[in-house]
Amino acid sequence: MMDYKYIEQLIDRYFQGDTSVEEEQILRNFFAQPEVPEHLRKWQPLFKAQQTLASAHLDESFDERLLALTKEYRVQAKVVPLHTRLRPLFRAAAFIAFAVIIGSALERSAGNSPEPNQEPMAVNEQDELNPDETTPLDIRSAELTDTLKLK
Repeated sequence: MMDYKYIEQLIDRYFQGDTSVEEEQILRNFFAQPEVPEHLRKWQPLFKAQQTLASAHLDESFDERLLALTKEYRVQAKVVPLHTRLRPLFRAAAFIAFAVIIGSALERSAGNSPEPNQEPMAVNEQDELNPDETTPLDIRSAELTDTLKLK
């Protein structure tokens, strides 16, 4: 029995994509032989097909026939209006607006935000003073006003 380790290594490298063009030709030539070892016969159809495809060539009239086919078929440019191109953007904006409205309605129904007519609560005791009473801030601002008028 012959040692086919080199061929097995080439096959492994071939399926990893690490073979050169020359090494692939070695594999095609090896599998083109009538006598291939039993454990390597499963790869023989693959490399025989490659050998057949490598020898296939297009005839001289192929380019002319292809160009003749493409000249018959004309591509018409389709005009797409601006509102059609922007339709996905409109849909996204409508979705966001809908989500904001639903979110604010849910927040109000949960009681997390104050009602617009609700009076603000007093922060400290000074906010509850009578309007007739003067605060130290009122006195200080009156003194500054008097000082500015004198100058």
